[in-house]
Amino acid sequence: MSTVPVPVRAATVAGTILAVIFITLSAVVGGVNVWRTRSAATYEAEASQAVSEKAAIDQQIIEAQTHLEAANAHRDAAAWCASVTRDKAGSMRDVVKSYDSATQAVKAAIHAQCADKESLANAQRTLSDSDFSIAIGTCTTDQVTTTMSGTLTMTQSSSVASFGDLDVTIIGYTVDKDASFNPSSPYQGSTTATLTPGTPLTFTVSVPYDPQMSATSECGATMTSWWPSSM
Repeated sequence: MSTVPVPVRAATVAGTILAVIFITLSAVVGGVNVWRTRSAATYEAEASQAVSEKAAIDQQIIEAQTHLEAANAHRDAAAWCASVTRDKAGSMRDVVKSYDSATQAVKAAIHAQCADKESLANAQRTLSDSDFSIAIGTCTTDQVTTTMSGTLTMTQSSSVASFGDLDVTIIGYTVDKDASFNPSSPYQGSTTATLTPGTPLTFTVSVPYDPQMSATSECGATMTSWWPSSM
């Protein structure tokens, strides 16, 4: 029976121990690398999911804002459409101003809800003094009432002509020659009639007699409002 020298036996034991340590370390290092790989993959997956969820939330916010803006535009447009009524015929310039100050979204909603009233506002914007003309034919007084008659004509090229017949209000008054009409004067009267494009409207207005009338006094008239008969 042979015997192994003690140093050789010790070396073998030491080698075995080192081998075990090496295997253990390899396993540990391998495990760490696997953990790192799995951790990185998990992190990337979670990060990707978080990005997707944020994008989805951002899209929901955008859609909610879009719906809110559309609802607000619809509400404001409805309010504008409701405000454009026949009793506003004498203050259409205010209607035009409110339309012009609206956002594009509101204007688009107005067009969808009441395109005819939008057209009315646009026609008022382009209206000029030359679109309508008044000529006084007669002016008589019995020192109680002054009566005048005349004609109101609308030019065929006026943008208002596209609305067809118009219900108009005409104010008649007396004033010294070359003097301006005072809207607060008690010596005035009004009449309403329907003006047909292309056909002069004949009108008559009676006003209280002005005791200050003289040989230089004259009758005058102005159209103060108009509104499409069909609206």
